[in-house]
Amino acid sequence: MNDDERLIADLLGQAPATPDPGFRYDVFARVAQRGRREASLRRAARSFGVMTAIGLGCGVVQASGLTWETAQPILAAAAGLGVAFLFAAISIEGPRAVLARAAHVRFAA
Repeated sequence: MNDDERLIADLLGQAPATPDPGFRYDVFARVAQRGRREASLRRAARSFGVMTAIGLGCGVVQASGLTWETAQPILAAAAGLGVAFLFAAISIEGPRAVLARAAHVRFAA
């Protein structure tokens, strides 16, 4: 065994004297499980951070005294910009590309 194989084998304990396909499969399964776990923890942390920021932002907005009547022009401008962006994206790329990207669905060309 070379050093890389020993390093991988040591993830589950002592390295065997002869190559064992079952042992190697267990090592790779454990590495894959660890990768999935780390990815799910990253997603959970990102979701928690975004929701916390939204909650804090709403609290700050309410504390600053912003009311619906005051925010309507800002929201109307944001909605107008969103519609203009959607129109531009459809004009440039075509409706299939925009829908495919938005819905994560691939359409046959």
